[in-house]
Amino acid sequence: MALITNAIKGTQDTLPKESYKIQYVESAMRETAENFGFHEMRTPVFEHTELFQRGVGETTDVVQKEMYTFEDKGGRSITLRPEGTAGAVRAFLEHGLFNEGLPQKIYYLTSCYRYEKPQAGRLREHHQFGIECFGASDATADAEVISLAATMLRELGIDEGVELHLNSCGCRECRKDYHKELKAYFETKREELCPTCNDRLERNPMRILDCKVDHDRDCMKTAPKLSEYLNEESRAYFDQVLRCLDELGIPYEIDER
Repeated sequence: MALITNAIKGTQDTLPKESYKIQYVESAMRETAENFGFHEMRTPVFEHTELFQRGVGETTDVVQKEMYTFEDKGGRSITLRPEGTAGAVRAFLEHGLFNEGLPQKIYYLTSCYRYEKPQAGRLREHHQFGIECFGASDATADAEVISLAATMLRELGIDEGVELHLNSCGCRECRKDYHKELKAYFETKREELCPTCNDRLERNPMRILDCKVDHDRDCMKTAPKLSEYLNEESRAYFDQVLRCLDELGIPYEIDER
């Protein structure tokens, strides 16, 4: 009987005496997003597994280790959403929102599910606030998204001591050259890498930069820096984002890794 009267590991109940706190945070998030011209989108709690494999990336830990995937009664592979972006993009395409006025600015407050080790502030069922701006190619759109986040933190009173660190992944061509150099570098460090990162080396070397193992992080200190591989166009775009943030009075630090 104890089994059915206990919440599943990695989940938690929000009791009436605590729910007002979540309502306050969600209200501030919604109000800030809507003040910036974003509108709410809601998507199903489960999607076709292939959506996340492609949208999140087959080489990510989320797809390889953490998704709640099962086969439904029709023999289809279904996955509980591990994050909100993939479903939002699918809905944008399915409903032809690209035929409407652009950019399409949407936000979502959604529950997500990842099978990982439960810890403080990180449960197997968690809630995610996200914004997406479809159909905007100007650097001001990136600056607006960053400004929205900064405004939201300020509205919630948790901006004290918060630092904004920025870098750029560049364009596809930048990443292609960087990918090649990064793989060559980590090939020389293969014996020092954990088993997971050795697998990442073959699939996607950039995922090694996400590793939390201490000795792997030591290897990263002398790894090639992505900022050194930005082409002229990507560098100009990043500089424009920084100028927009300067005009908005948003402080930041450049992360050169």
